[in-house]
Amino acid sequence: MDDKTRLGILRMLYTTIFFTSTGLGTCTFLLPVYAETFGATYSDLGLMGAIGNVVYTVITLVCGYTLDRYEKIKLYAGFTVFGAVIMILFLIANNLTELILVRGLLGLASASFWVSASTLTAEISPISEVTKSLGRYNLAWILGFTIGPYMGGIISNKYGYDVFFLASSGIIILSVLLIISKIYGKIKLSRVISQEKAKLTELKKLSLSYLTLLPFTMVLGIYMAIIPGHMKVIGLSTSLIGLILTITNGVRGIAFLNVERFVNWSTWRGIFMASIFLAISMYLVSLGKDAVSFAVPLVFYGIGSGIMTPVVLDFISKRTPQKLRGTAMGVHEGVYGVGMFFGPLIGGAIADKYSPMSLYSILIVVSLIIIPFGFLMTHDLEIKNY
Repeated sequence: MDDKTRLGILRMLYTTIFFTSTGLGTCTFLLPVYAETFGATYSDLGLMGAIGNVVYTVITLVCGYTLDRYEKIKLYAGFTVFGAVIMILFLIANNLTELILVRGLLGLASASFWVSASTLTAEISPISEVTKSLGRYNLAWILGFTIGPYMGGIISNKYGYDVFFLASSGIIILSVLLIISKIYGKIKLSRVISQEKAKLTELKKLSLSYLTLLPFTMVLGIYMAIIPGHMKVIGLSTSLIGLILTITNGVRGIAFLNVERFVNWSTWRGIFMASIFLAISMYLVSLGKDAVSFAVPLVFYGIGSGIMTPVVLDFISKRTPQKLRGTAMGVHEGVYGVGMFFGPLIGGAIADKYSPMSLYSILIVVSLIIIPFGFLMTHDLEIKNY
């Protein structure tokens, strides 16, 4: 298949990623706010996020393994259908316990979607376009994260959460229709290399990459599971919280657009700057008392995470054998799940026992831990040029 055809399929894939991430991502961001209507504590929010993310972790590994063995487009379509169904299940959750259980299923849907979407992007892309393709993949889902929370907040405020969940399901169904009509049958991505020739030890060289991501994912888990609920406790409305998250994710999207520049600048420098921005953001969040004092630090968070996410993903993708592409992406997303499990679980307990400010002070240190790991990850290849 020629490069022009592959790029055309990729453009449609990005559209489906945008729709699905809008539904899944918006739901994930606004669930802590919704849980506050059930009287959730910080520990409850942490538990809810942790359960969703432990499921996410397990499924990323299973999904990556599966993608290396079966036809990927069919799996991608099936995973997307499942995501639409999960949105409907939130309509019948009548108490906090049921909400937490369905949050676990959302972790399953999110894991299968993100692993398959990133794997398809890397595999369909022409080799010479991998960095640019992964940048556009990241841009596609962050656009969903940017538009979704604000629109979701408005819908929830004006029409209620039931309509919000129905709308989330509807936009994912749009993605399903596009996959069936515009991607399925246009390309077939089956396993083409004998699995016996693919050894997991080949991913050992990526260990430091995964370790570098871990502290970042713990901060990310707090950002998604605790901070929206904290803003609700402070007294911000759902629509205002959605707007702040939209601004944050918009900043992340702008950073994603510049992934090639960051990669050319050097992976090490990008990781170093990301760590500094994350640390500054957590310090400023600890001082937050109103919309503006939360919006400013979350812009800094958006810059840091907007650099960190695509730079490390690019580093991993370029060093992964094609025969283990799905598995490597599964482990990559699994690391996100591990950090986003421990982050909210531990963070929620700290916020309840001590204070949210104590939690954010600890996260400053966690953010800075990224620097030595990033140095070790890149020094053999890039530090000589720093």
